[in-house]
Amino acid sequence: MVPAEFLLGKPSRCIFHDDCERPCVKYELWVAGFPSFYGGADTELDHLIDLLRRYDVDIHLVPMFGANPRMKESVLERGCKIHDYQDDIFRDKVVASFCNRQFLEKLPLIVEHGRPKQVIWFNCMTWLFEKEKEAHTQGWIDIFGFQSRFQQGMLVPQLEQIGPVRSFPYKVFFNVKRIEFRYREWDGCYKIGRISRDDGNKFSADMWRLFDRVLVPKSLKKKIYILGYGPKAKLRTGPPLPGLDWMTWSPGAIPSAQFYNTIDTMVHKTGGSRENAPRVLFEAYAHGVVPVVEHDYAFPELVVDGETGFMGRSSDEMSYLTSMLAMNPDVHRRVAKNARAYLEEQLSDAEAGWAGWEALFENERKPSNESSVQCAQTSQAVTNPTIDADIATKR
Repeated sequence: MVPAEFLLGKPSRCIFHDDCERPCVKYELWVAGFPSFYGGADTELDHLIDLLRRYDVDIHLVPMFGANPRMKESVLERGCKIHDYQDDIFRDKVVASFCNRQFLEKLPLIVEHGRPKQVIWFNCMTWLFEKEKEAHTQGWIDIFGFQSRFQQGMLVPQLEQIGPVRSFPYKVFFNVKRIEFRYREWDGCYKIGRISRDDGNKFSADMWRLFDRVLVPKSLKKKIYILGYGPKAKLRTGPPLPGLDWMTWSPGAIPSAQFYNTIDTMVHKTGGSRENAPRVLFEAYAHGVVPVVEHDYAFPELVVDGETGFMGRSSDEMSYLTSMLAMNPDVHRRVAKNARAYLEEQLSDAEAGWAGWEALFENERKPSNESSVQCAQTSQAVTNPTIDADIATKR
């Protein structure tokens, strides 16, 4: 559950009019799906709820395949409403869905029983679902949301082959107030690891070799921790190499915060998932864990190389960078602190996160002939963080 003291406060005055003491206009958003404590799309929705509730948006959540009881309690405390799914529940509603395949499966029935006023769809992946293609062909998706320029560049050309693409300036938001920054000095052991769902595409085939080639000074031991390691990951990576000290957990076996509070460096090399805006990166930033990631996909948009983390072009380079951090604790500490500052300044800015949603809600209120939401090819569909000058000059 989200502690109340970690939630964003309401604005001190009306965000719409200078002479009002509190917001006098409410927006309403229905969500097909439900937040959770695990998974990129569901945790992104969880943090988004904090943001939208700060600006007095009425949020109606419709679980499509179940909901965690603790999360139910959390969203109710934040002022959300929960509804059971029915085929006509989204009739004339503005509804958003974050990578919820059950929503795509139900969308033909939803439209048949009462078309939503507007459907906002976030894929979260870097490839299209077949049902997503079908929905776009039928014109059932009104607005697409993209989390990175990389994702936008991958998906928009495919979508445009089907039909025009309309999007809005969505900015990823992370509520950093939830997590206290506590940098941990090493206790005689350099702890490295990674966290993902149990998906073969999330794990590289040479993962154990990469970890094996990480060197540490004689004064330190080395141990590997992996959360989310199940049958699919094991099939991709094979067994651990002899001599490695390691510990693995199946998905959800421990809270993610416990994992981050255990390791020093996160080494995130994938097996073809083509990372979009991975929440694990933001979570590592928040907890004081230094990320070593691939110099590819959306990572160059989200990592200031050498300042908030490190990017490698091969497994060997990633092993070297992880070893370098073991040999240079001062560098490790500096980068961890920079990363937290970057997260706070660039990815936890409530006003910047709200701007795109406010534009979308205001646009939805206008008559159709006054609509200002543009096709993706002519609009700034993604607002990405710029590197803070303070951080950039430290390198």
